[in-house]
Amino acid sequence: MLHKKLLFGILSGLLFLHLASCSKKEDVGVPPPALTNVKGTPGYGEAIFTWDAIGRSPKDSAIYLYTSISYTDSTGKVNEQKFSRYTDTAVIGSLTDKPYTFTIKTVGPQGAISEISTMSITPKPPVYIAIANTIKITASIGGARIAWENNSGKTVIVNAAYTDPATGKVVSKAFTSAVQQGVGYLSGIPGGSPITVVVTVTDISRRQSNPVSATITPLTEIKLSKSGWSIAGFSDQEDGGEGPVNGYATAAIDDNINTFWHTTWSSGEPPYPHWIAVNIGQVTTISRVGLVNRQGHKDGQTEIQLMGSTDGQNWADLGTYPFVQQNAEQFFSVPPQQWKYVKVVLTKGPNFYGFLGEINLYGAL
Repeated sequence: MLHKKLLFGILSGLLFLHLASCSKKEDVGVPPPALTNVKGTPGYGEAIFTWDAIGRSPKDSAIYLYTSISYTDSTGKVNEQKFSRYTDTAVIGSLTDKPYTFTIKTVGPQGAISEISTMSITPKPPVYIAIANTIKITASIGGARIAWENNSGKTVIVNAAYTDPATGKVVSKAFTSAVQQGVGYLSGIPGGSPITVVVTVTDISRRQSNPVSATITPLTEIKLSKSGWSIAGFSDQEDGGEGPVNGYATAAIDDNINTFWHTTWSSGEPPYPHWIAVNIGQVTTISRVGLVNRQGHKDGQTEIQLMGSTDGQNWADLGTYPFVQQNAEQFFSVPPQQWKYVKVVLTKGPNFYGFLGEINLYGAL
């Protein structure tokens, strides 16, 4: 009798386990629809996925809860990210530039899963590494020029540092940028003595590249000789009304502050802006522009714009500045860059005309 009870108990237990197992299988619900037209694209330290939208109606919510994308990282850990059924895009970040196999599936409210698909993607290097690989450090006037390429469109921080030879202290500067062609300057460093500049790139997640370094000798600023200079063009000039020298554009680069270029007044009254362009004769690093007003006159331009070019056709804006009607030379600092042509634009003033006594340039050959 005892054996029959024992046997009955064992059979009852097995039946209960079987029924419980069946119940669990039924609890997961109906498998949700699988994603269709799934595409994967490598990004900078990321994988980007798109698919045809599904699951946006109330009816769909009964069987489709979210999309699951998982992968195994370099440590062997399986990472899963979940995405709402209302989205048709996903980005998996914090990856390196090695091959990854991604498992993609949809999941229902009770745990049922769709047909599983896999996809292999090799991301591009993380953006902070990709940009660090393009860093170029060159000597500039009174400092260093740091240039980089950022084709990702993502914001990064470029950190540049050097040890001050006079104090032994580390001086650093950070440049936050998302532009494709980035440039930053370290300034205030005496020329003539070598320094080592160390640059790192950090992304928004504070991941940092290995340092990139270069030893450079900052350049010393000098007033450039006008030997070989010529007038590359002008908007207008006063032909003859100011005499045989004055009025003409060439008077602005003759090293004589008592001669001057004057915009047209005797044959017409052309309005602002007026401009004059100088051909330096060779590509030269320019750090400052010095402008001398027509001596003894205070009725000319009150604002100027500076522009630079390497070919005389394509011009870069170097800034707009107030201009004081005074005899003394006025200085306008610009980012140290190499130009062959410099244009001075007179943008406004109290009258229709403007004038300049002399154009001087400062930089390094």
